[in-house]
Amino acid sequence: MAAMGSGSKTPPDTPLLSVGHEEEWAVINREEAEYERRSNMAMTPAQRLEVGQKLSKQAVSLLAASIRAGHAPRRAYWS
Repeated sequence: MAAMGSGSKTPPDTPLLSVGHEEEWAVINREEAEYERRSNMAMTPAQRLEVGQKLSKQAVSLLAASIRAGHAPRRAYWS
């Protein structure tokens, strides 16, 4: 990853989440996207299916929890 403060006008002792670290975040985001792309390309179709099913199950669980907590209408489950 990029060294803190390299090419940036923000002092290196400021938190990465503070304003002025856009360049560092751009580098981090590019590296993360490349890692995800390589990871996805290395998976077999069966592994992709398994990951997709797991993510779908998590999404349904999150939606159900949101409905139970009153943060989403009950009809959202069927849309």
